[in-house]
Amino acid sequence: MSHQKRVLRPIRSDVAPPVTSPPVYRGDIDARGTAQDLVPRSLWVDFWDTLFFIFAGIAALVLTFMILANTVGHSFWGFPIAFIFWAVTAYLTLPRFHAIMTRIYVPDYFIGRTRTPDGLLGDPVNIGLIGTEEQIHQVMQDAGWTRADNVTLVSSWKIILSTITRRSYAEAPVSPLKIFGKTQAFAYQKEVDGNPEKRHHVRFWKTPDGWLLPGGHQVDWLAAGTYDSGVGFSFFTLQVTHRIDAETDFERDYIVESIQYAHPETHVEILHDFSSGYHARNGGGDAIRTDGALPVIVLNNEGLEPQEQEEIHLSSAHDLAYRMPLSLLVGSGMLIAVTLADIVNSVILALSRPALRAKLLEEGSGNDIELLDLFDQVDSNVLLTITGTVLVGFVAIYSAVHLFLLWSTLRGSSKARRLALLLTALNFAAITGGVLWGHQSLPLSTIFFQLGVAVFAMLAFTSDAAVQYTATRTFHMRDTKIVQRATHPKVLEHRAQRKAQKALKAQKMHNAQKAHNAQKAHKAQKAHKATSASSAHRA
Repeated sequence: MSHQKRVLRPIRSDVAPPVTSPPVYRGDIDARGTAQDLVPRSLWVDFWDTLFFIFAGIAALVLTFMILANTVGHSFWGFPIAFIFWAVTAYLTLPRFHAIMTRIYVPDYFIGRTRTPDGLLGDPVNIGLIGTEEQIHQVMQDAGWTRADNVTLVSSWKIILSTITRRSYAEAPVSPLKIFGKTQAFAYQKEVDGNPEKRHHVRFWKTPDGWLLPGGHQVDWLAAGTYDSGVGFSFFTLQVTHRIDAETDFERDYIVESIQYAHPETHVEILHDFSSGYHARNGGGDAIRTDGALPVIVLNNEGLEPQEQEEIHLSSAHDLAYRMPLSLLVGSGMLIAVTLADIVNSVILALSRPALRAKLLEEGSGNDIELLDLFDQVDSNVLLTITGTVLVGFVAIYSAVHLFLLWSTLRGSSKARRLALLLTALNFAAITGGVLWGHQSLPLSTIFFQLGVAVFAMLAFTSDAAVQYTATRTFHMRDTKIVQRATHPKVLEHRAQRKAQKALKAQKMHNAQKAHNAQKAHKAQKAHKATSASSAHRA
């Protein structure tokens, strides 16, 4: 397996021709028309995704204020509620607020910086590579680096335990960062002092085909390497996260030198002044400093054997825990728990007639007299039995639909994800509307359990990871169905029959044409003989 050595192209520079005629503005909208997106999307899909994205952010803000309002006046529960207030603010409200705002003011094109899932500018892009993914895996592993696990339910729990207990976790995951709107393809790391609190780490992204760096250079991969110096709080979201060393150039040089030491045949070219040297902050609020140089690593090794991407099996608990987006899995699990709790509560309420009677009178509020008259006019036991049956039936149907949508969402259906979002949003709006405009009081358990789960689920279902997962799975399932239909035995048999019928029809047409030609030739031969006989008779 050999690879042709590639070198960087020189910087393109053209001299503008002199202007000899008056300038003409070529940007007239009516004359130039409208530009078309390279990857067009449905406006209707974009509308609903954007609407749910913003609504989830508003819901998180409402939940935060409701928790804050309940914190005041609860001396005994003040500290636990304050902790919950911090958790909701740091992990739900602020990230979605940043995500909404950064979609407006942060550039979505390449500027030499990564972006966090919340849209904030992240670590600097400080390495370019020319080569294949298999070559990168080989040089990194030969240099003593360990490939990091993806962020999943299991890996997140493992890194928390390993950091607290100060135990080794060589494959500890790194937080997702984005370039070109995509999360890193993979990442590598090296532990320091035998635990993931301090570590070297680097993320890799595949560049789009034909894409050029500023200045006209072309690379196959981009990488961002930084050194985690400890654990602390993010300045922008207040989340617990790794803090990085401000001198990012030291980590960049360490990564390049480790590859060169393991593979001396590697060629490295430096793009000096790739960007201006700058002082800034990353998505966690950590200071970063760089000289603006970009080393480009030209790989000349053989590379590892390519590995095929495995399919996610929804019947496997291992695949659910290890490979599905964490936010989607946790959000679906919480909604399933709430739905099952609603079923149990409705059954208990229907079986307890005094509780059901009190609930009806409570819901009736201003119509208590009419309800009491109704209880006096008819058999209250019959009325409560009918009401309880209707209640359980309605909750059962609603829960069945909701559970089906959640299961379909886990399987990767984009439509099911949006319908589940719609039901959750309507439920949240109904509860909060009763509190804000109906002057209803909610116990803390309802705020923390029902509303908290609804907000977390809406944020999870509108995250980029959930949207990309369901979109990818939806297209994959469509392609699979097309292939299955095309290769179904009955379909193949029907195709064979149609092919045989076409062949038989073609054969009949061929035979008919052949007979027609023979008959025509026979008539021509008879006419020729008759003409010859007539000529002989005249002679």
